[in-house]
Amino acid sequence: MDFDLTQDQQQIEDALAQMVERHSVLPVGDPSYVKTSPELDRDLKASGFLNIAREEGLGDLEAVMLIEAVAKIPYASEVAATALVAPNVTARELPGPVALTRLPLGGPIRFLAPGGTLLVDTGVDVRVIALTSENVAPAASIYNFPYGRLVGVDPSTAPVLEGAHPEEFRRCWRLGLAAEIVGAMDVSIATTVAYVKERKAFNQPLGAFQAIQHRLSECAVMLNSARLLTREAAWSGQPKAAALAASYAQEAAAKVVYDCQQFHGAIGLTLEYPLHYWTYRLRQLQGELGGPVILAQAAADMSYAANQPIGDPFGGDALN
Repeated sequence: MDFDLTQDQQQIEDALAQMVERHSVLPVGDPSYVKTSPELDRDLKASGFLNIAREEGLGDLEAVMLIEAVAKIPYASEVAATALVAPNVTARELPGPVALTRLPLGGPIRFLAPGGTLLVDTGVDVRVIALTSENVAPAASIYNFPYGRLVGVDPSTAPVLEGAHPEEFRRCWRLGLAAEIVGAMDVSIATTVAYVKERKAFNQPLGAFQAIQHRLSECAVMLNSARLLTREAAWSGQPKAAALAASYAQEAAAKVVYDCQQFHGAIGLTLEYPLHYWTYRLRQLQGELGGPVILAQAAADMSYAANQPIGDPFGGDALN
């Protein structure tokens, strides 16, 4: 893979950066855990970004760039399922927001809302549920995602989404998860770097201490590694690559959250300071789809099933 963006991809990245800038200003005096923005949702729809994977000449890599960009915005907006998962499993355009879950059902589901769609991985097929106010109950959250609970519906008896393959559903879900984590880590690290340049101790900025520099450098390396793994997985289309990218991103998120919160001290835990919009989000994403161990196990299972060395996620020569 050539890691340099094409001219079209660079133009997309520039347009996404402008969108992030437009929607990154938070209202003053409104501390809360969960923030959504109708203006952001309208902007995403009007711009055509949500259909990016369906456009000729574009695909998963461009969708991953979109997901990463939106994850940098403090307002939560459902993108991964609509822009990446759905286009790969069905030709239908599903009413959004599109929520994802699997059987057996756990707790509340991200982005589950009346008027939207729920896609369910049963293990053998993908089921689809049109959501109404009668089968969705809101659920409180501190993770900067709107949540809902499914009420009075048995997903195992819902209609099968024709043509959808569970393996492809899981690949795209894992890929979108990794991209979300990358975007949230990016802002968490950037916010922390800016803070340690200003916050002083012993008459010098915190960022002047080598111990802090070294730990933030490690965070930056893990962020860039997660980004490249995610984009490589999007480019290759390999299910194992997506599982490994998501597993690595979740592992990286654990360190990034810890260090960013540590270097902010108490202010990083307050609702008035914006860091929690990304670190709390990362806490939730760390455990999605079973967490890094389960995702790594999925990659290992795929390697053994294909009789392919686990150190060779993209199908080339085995790594020594």
